[in-house]
This record gives sequence, structure tokens and C-alpha cells, in this order.
Amino acid sequence: MKRGTVLLMLVLLVSSASAEILRHDFNNLDLEGWVIREDHQTIAIEDGELIAGVPPPQPDITTLVLLPFKGMPAGDYDVAVSVRLDLFVFHPVVANGAGIGLRGHSTEKFLGLVKSDKLQDSRALSDLGYYFFIGQNTEGQWGVGASIWHIERVAVNAEGFLRGVFIENELLRFSPFDVKLGEWYRLKVIARGDLFRIFVNEKQVLGLKDVRYPEGTIYLSSGFGNVIRFDDFEVEYEPAAAVQPRRKLATMWGKIKRTVQ
Repeated sequence: MKRGTVLLMLVLLVSSASAEILRHDFNNLDLEGWVIREDHQTIAIEDGELIAGVPPPQPDITTLVLLPFKGMPAGDYDVAVSVRLDLFVFHPVVANGAGIGLRGHSTEKFLGLVKSDKLQDSRALSDLGYYFFIGQNTEGQWGVGASIWHIERVAVNAEGFLRGVFIENELLRFSPFDVKLGEWYRLKVIARGDLFRIFVNEKQVLGLKDVRYPEGTIYLSSGFGNVIRFDDFEVEYEPAAAVQPRRKLATMWGKIKRTVQ
């Protein structure tokens, strides 16, 4: 189950007539325009990069950067971000890594306890969804993985009232490769319907088919207990149930950081 989440939220405003371009070079140390939840000391800006997990958090703490699409959940995305692992914590019971969450939404919305995102804290829109990461599996093997946060079971009392919801992370796919701390990697996910393609440094390394979550929001995550740098985030998405040209939202933060092989 996810615990102790620290979250940084940026609301994306999109014109119905044309695409909007969002830019943030992370040189603004007060993070103007961003909404920070809980312990803001787990977020820092340095050299025009967003650092998640400073000072180093406890092993069960996750730092999230959430981008909710207000009133416009999306299903199809092209999402990319540059990722650097500065400190990594191995977890023997859950695959751990830094990366991109897609089609996220809250437990309450998924269970039908609320009917509208306006009735809940939009920062809860990462409870459930797909997660694509660079890190380790539960055997300590480095690589890129695809997992899903889903409801493992729901507990009710004798009267039928909800007592608790147990959320589980299931590793769906994993492709080993030699990950090095302190190096930049370009992680990209293309989602079309129930098909997902995952790229590292422009090379496809994983493919996945899953139908459980057709739409939802986007987030970035440090994983559990890690210190991660993010840069050069970019997203292109098509709103769900909308007939209109593909829209593009992007942060353009200078040259994409990548280790030249």
C-alpha cells in the first residue's frame, strides 16, 4: 500500500480551441504556479532541474509530481521525461524506481464513491494507474519496468459499510539493462488505447497490453525512498471522448539531458 505520499501539483490549463504550450525552466525557486502538499522539503530546484526526495526520505516515502487535467481526463498520451537516479533504495517486496505514472485516478472515484473529480482532492489522482519506471525489480535486478497500482481487495463490515481499501503494485513487464546512478536517461511512454510502448533513450524496450484503466491523469514519481532528478518533461495527449485534433502540452527546459553512448 502506498504510504506517506508527498505531492507537488501543477494544474494544466488548456484552451478548447487550440493547444497551449507550458514552459517551466525550474529556475523559480519558490515554484510559483505549483501547489505543494505536505513536506515541501522533499522538493528542491537546482541547476534548472526538479529534485524529488531531498533530504533523502524514509524508505516508504514517495515523492510525486502530479499533472491533473482538470475536467478533461485523457486516455492517449505521448509522455517523456529525462530521469537521473542520485540515490536508490532497494525494496524486496515491491519493484522500485523513478518514472512516469499514466491514467491515474483516486480510489474513491474508481469505486464510485464520488461522481466527479470536483468533489475530491485532485492530488489523490495517483492512487491507481499505470507506472513506468527505471529502477529495480524485487530481485534487485536493474532495468525498466511497467507496473500497475490496482485494488487488491476491499474490506466491508457486516452491515456492508466500507472499512478499508487495499492497494497493490503488480509488476507487469520488466526488461533488464545496466542502469548507472548519476547518469541521465530519457524515458518515454506512448499509450494508445490498451497498448503501451516504453522507450529508453529513443529505443523501445517494452510493450504492454492492458485494459484496466482507459483514462486518467499523469504524474512523475521518485519511487520509494529515492533521490531523483527530473528534467525536460513533455506530454502530448488527446482528451478522452473528444473529437478534436491532438493537443500538445510541453515544458521546454533547454537541451534534453542524456548520456551520450
